[in-house]
Amino acid sequence: MSAVRKPITPKPARKREKVLVILQEQCKQCGLCIEFCPKNVLCLTDIYNRKGYHPVTACDIDACVNCEFCERICPDMAIFLADREEAKEAYEKGALQEGTVIPEFEAEKEEK
Repeated sequence: MSAVRKPITPKPARKREKVLVILQEQCKQCGLCIEFCPKNVLCLTDIYNRKGYHPVTACDIDACVNCEFCERICPDMAIFLADREEAKEAYEKGALQEGTVIPEFEAEKEEK
């Protein structure tokens, strides 16, 4: 057994390959995605959708690790992960359905 330890080298920052997409008009405020998110990324908004529910939004999108729990647990398929490049293209063209939110791109837009 060696008394010499290997040096600890930090891993490079992991880039998320997918982005979170929320269809706020489909959300029925069940709260399952909020409850099962291991990083507490999601929370309810103060606004109402057409159905009269408070839809989900991302409160801390930087904490998202793309675990897909929210996508798997949502009974209404109102939240999912999409390929970053495809989502960016659709977002820039304005080709998103009304009430669709991509929190990561919204945060970038606010920073500018």
